[in-house]
Amino acid sequence: MPRRKPITKLGIFGKYDLNPEQAVANYFESKLNNQYYVYVFDDLLNVPGWDVARNGFELKGIHNDRDYMEITKEQHRMREQAQRQATVNRKRLEQTTDLLQRMRAEFVELNDFLKDCEMKEQNALDTVKREKEKHEQYGQKIAQLEADLEKLDDFVVKYEQTINTFEPFEKVMEQTIAESKSYDNMQELIQRCDSLLLAQVEISAVEQQKIQEIEEIRQNLFKATKTALHIITGLNNDLSELLTQYVAAKEEGLRWEKSVTVVKSYMVENESSMNCLLDAINHVYILLRKRRGSAPVAPRGDVE
Repeated sequence: MPRRKPITKLGIFGKYDLNPEQAVANYFESKLNNQYYVYVFDDLLNVPGWDVARNGFELKGIHNDRDYMEITKEQHRMREQAQRQATVNRKRLEQTTDLLQRMRAEFVELNDFLKDCEMKEQNALDTVKREKEKHEQYGQKIAQLEADLEKLDDFVVKYEQTINTFEPFEKVMEQTIAESKSYDNMQELIQRCDSLLLAQVEISAVEQQKIQEIEEIRQNLFKATKTALHIITGLNNDLSELLTQYVAAKEEGLRWEKSVTVVKSYMVENESSMNCLLDAINHVYILLRKRRGSAPVAPRGDVE
């Protein structure tokens, strides 16, 4: 049962302010226009070639189908190319990661080897230094012994003179031993004095040894600090390289995402236009079939 008041806008072709019945009549009139086309050329009257394709919805639909097929092929090609490029990038990333792991392992091995070499070199230098010091000490001791022998010869002479000179002091020491309760004899007093002198010498030697140990500890701390600085510098360089690779990969991904977004939006717009065109053609077809008193037979997507 037809509508009492048809819609006022067809939205497909012709004038949009007419109802569908008038719009269809205008459509056929604009399609056929006049039955004959007159071309003033040598006084000839030419009729249009009706087998020649005219501009219309069917031709536009065919062109849109062809454009859609080309765009679909281009989309598949770009998708395959993107997949191949993603595979290549993944392989490159894996190769880069493997290379980085190998380089890190080699760097650790080389660093350990350099540390061992440096420690061995330092130990060798310390050994040579100690041997030289011992050699110098032995030379000094030999020279000192020779000088001591010469001094001993003089000492013997002076000792005899000293005995004669300090004989009164011996009497004083004997008197001290006799009066003191801490000492029993002369030998004990002399041993006490010698012990004090030896203790002073040992204290001086221990002091020099501690000073040398403190200096060695300071050298070891300096070496450890230097080694840690080298390790931190290498790690900072590795981190900078990884950051550069990450930024490059991120930029590449953004470019691909932008390209895919443009293609997707274009496909959506094209599909929307195609659906609108198919709906218009189907609507016109249904109206024509109704005017002729027959039911629609062709499906919506069959433009031909």
